[in-house]
Amino acid sequence: MTVADKARLLCGTTAFSIGGFESAAGFIPELNMQDGGTGINYEHLLMHEFTDVSKDYGFGELYNVIHYFYETERLTKREKELRDKIDVLLTDYKGGIDVAPGCYPPGILLGSTWDPEVVYETGRALGMEALVYRVGVLLGTPNVNILREPVCGRFFEGYSEDPFLAKSLAPEMCRGVEDMGVASDVKHFACNNLEINRNFINELIRMRTLREIYFPAFEACSKVASTLMTAYPMINGRKCTDNPWLLKDVLRKEWGYEGVTVTDWSACTGKTGDSAASGQDLFMPGPWDPSDIVKAVEDGRLPLKDLDGAALRVLKLIDRFAGGKAPSELTAGKYKKAGDKAAYKAACEGIVMLKNKGGLPLKNTAKVVFFGPDRFRDYGTGSAQVFTDRTTVLSSELGSVLGSGNVLYKDREAFRKGATAIVIETIESAEGADRPDLKMNKETVSLIKKLAKDKGKGRICLILNVPGPVDLEGLEEHLNSVFAVFYPGMMGGKAMADILFGKVNPSGALPCTFPRSYKDTPAYLCYPDSLTCTYGEDIYVGYRGYAKRDMKVLYPFGYGLSYSKFEIDGASSYMRGGKISVTADISNKSRIDGKAVLQVYVSKKKPLTPRAPFELKGFKKELIKAGSSRKLTVTIDPGELSYFDEEYGKFLLEEGRYDIFVSLTGAETLIPAGNITVRDGSEELKCGANWPCGLIAQYKELTDALRKDSEALGLPFAGFEVTVRYSPYTKLRELVKETDKLVNFKKAAGKFRPE
Repeated sequence: MTVADKARLLCGTTAFSIGGFESAAGFIPELNMQDGGTGINYEHLLMHEFTDVSKDYGFGELYNVIHYFYETERLTKREKELRDKIDVLLTDYKGGIDVAPGCYPPGILLGSTWDPEVVYETGRALGMEALVYRVGVLLGTPNVNILREPVCGRFFEGYSEDPFLAKSLAPEMCRGVEDMGVASDVKHFACNNLEINRNFINELIRMRTLREIYFPAFEACSKVASTLMTAYPMINGRKCTDNPWLLKDVLRKEWGYEGVTVTDWSACTGKTGDSAASGQDLFMPGPWDPSDIVKAVEDGRLPLKDLDGAALRVLKLIDRFAGGKAPSELTAGKYKKAGDKAAYKAACEGIVMLKNKGGLPLKNTAKVVFFGPDRFRDYGTGSAQVFTDRTTVLSSELGSVLGSGNVLYKDREAFRKGATAIVIETIESAEGADRPDLKMNKETVSLIKKLAKDKGKGRICLILNVPGPVDLEGLEEHLNSVFAVFYPGMMGGKAMADILFGKVNPSGALPCTFPRSYKDTPAYLCYPDSLTCTYGEDIYVGYRGYAKRDMKVLYPFGYGLSYSKFEIDGASSYMRGGKISVTADISNKSRIDGKAVLQVYVSKKKPLTPRAPFELKGFKKELIKAGSSRKLTVTIDPGELSYFDEEYGKFLLEEGRYDIFVSLTGAETLIPAGNITVRDGSEELKCGANWPCGLIAQYKELTDALRKDSEALGLPFAGFEVTVRYSPYTKLRELVKETDKLVNFKKAAGKFRPE
């Protein structure tokens, strides 16, 4: 291949494809890319694949056809004509599978499952979906940006505010997709945590925070994913698409990533040659002008070996995933059944019951009254949007059991006499814009207040069909039950109905905190007003920030109720075989089988470096039969207890005591499970000359030993005391150059054991 061939290979062919052209080495096949992580995005697919058939129609007509493809009553006569033409071609394109695409739950609901297997099976369903639509790279599978700021327009796409939960679940999405023969695509690397000015914003984030909070899920996914999408923002003054430290040093050298880096669409705003030299492989959307890449090779900005490496990675991607299609034995019925099953399972496992003060589960003779919408919004707007006719409607699902005569609308008299009022609070959220606040719709707030005054024997069930946390504005006391379904995908209506009837026992747990007020959130004062965003909350993201300030929340991270009643009868922890084992006896004190989520949190006793009061380090979700108990064990690698030290530029493990806690209902109800002691931590942190003088002064045995050494060596001990008073963070080795002569201090330090 010529330099021009290689450059062209890196620059995309169409808005959603690469390759598909003749090179000096022969023809390079075309590889299609499409969104996404919740199903196939028709807005992108149809505009990419079927523009020829729409050339005699206006753009507005094509746009309407795409958005209302399965709501034909909203189309004009001409638009229906265009829709029918596309439908015939689309069915042939899909190999005769005349079924609408599936709409699957986004990251926040998958995170609520706390179940890696469910995430994996969802990934497999999405991989199957991609094959049906001839997609080789399924974009945004997964989005692992940490849920830092709850007003973020794409909050619903991420998995968790906690890096351990995110890194434990998200790679399973990659595995599921790739096991179907489709390339997964982890995004957005890194820190695309807001939508405001996302193309240009400069995020100021200290290194420890990047390493501990924002990188772990990407590192975990990099071991599995074939592609990785670089983000729009700048991090500490450098664009993610033009950042050799990020793309070469961290991603490839440290993590060993061998896949392709692809820009977010139009994210590269500088010279492509410089970006390629920084480690960027693929520029999208195509066709991108390759001339600067050629020029960069000619003038030495881009070493030829770097261009060859990028081109080879892209060729390997094409060779592996181009031309993929659904297996011949896949029928329309099998396709639909498999997709429905995966979407239903994910919704059942991820829907979170936040409150239940009587009335649920519903009896088959119950009456329900809908005040407002009777169906959910299944998806968020933007790359994650999916248009389909396979959605399930809550009112219809309830009516199939209760009978249509017992599913009522705005019937206040029936409510007063004992019917359950179902109020669905739907909040839209979109890529490209953040929400202004966490408030609910005024109409919903007003309705609940009116129902509370008019209650009689009725009960109020609020279902939060939202992208993330909302402020209940003091209404919780009026509500008998509350559920968070987030955006539940196409089977959300059926899953929620089955939960309301008790056919499914809810087992979801929150992957993010619901604050009492937006003003309470850790990053509240850090929301940008221009082109700079300071991550001032530092490592104290989500529950870490609330715990650090000892602040109560509405619903804590990890919170979720069940129709079963679980209790922890005993919990303990111990070290064995170099691993930490935490065991707990979980009893189901009810007559209903249910799944419990055992969560394990760790707290460092007297840390040398400031840390969150506790951090999630393990979890396990298991079925506990009615009236029985099970001993659950969670194993933790001691490396999970380390923190990133900016001075040494690496993760370090402190010696000393670590307290272990377990919980079934989240971060505000921690139960002690003993403690473990780390005896062999990182050398850099061991008691000795690396310790700050101020820390040494806190321990009498160390100070006395140092005083003896000073006297023996004829050194003024007052120098140490002055240093402690005015420069306590000065390390002893900086104060005393020949520390090997501090015989007594070294002996005392060797015997010292931190708590």
